[in-house]
Amino acid sequence: MNAIPPGSLRQRPWSLLVSGDLTPTPEVLDEIENVFELNPSIPGLELRSDDGRHCTVVRDYPAGHTAEVDDALEVIFAEQPEVAEIVVLGQEARPQHVATREAPFWHRDGKAIADISDKMRSGEISPGEAIDMLKSLFETDR
Repeated sequence: MNAIPPGSLRQRPWSLLVSGDLTPTPEVLDEIENVFELNPSIPGLELRSDDGRHCTVVRDYPAGHTAEVDDALEVIFAEQPEVAEIVVLGQEARPQHVATREAPFWHRDGKAIADISDKMRSGEISPGEAIDMLKSLFETDR
């Protein structure tokens, strides 16, 4: 994990993804960024015009960003040995999860997600197969 020098600005890990037939102005996009920064629980916004055009604006994360979250949890455990557990608080669609020193994953299926990613990178499975496997993890009602 990269250390951030004191006094430097931290870059957010996402950019905006806009889809649809309505094009927001740069000023509107700046305000949408503010909304997403002020309330991270908002998954996206849809803008609608009077003439029926619309667009959806969501956060767009780069591939592999969740592995970086797992890496950060691992560093927390390594840097502060008395930390035994990290509770990842839940949301409506995702229940609370406890990461441990032995399983430093942000998601309850973190090990399975990491294994699927490793298999795809090594060529054991195709990207399509990886997507199907990931979907089955997230669609399972547990």
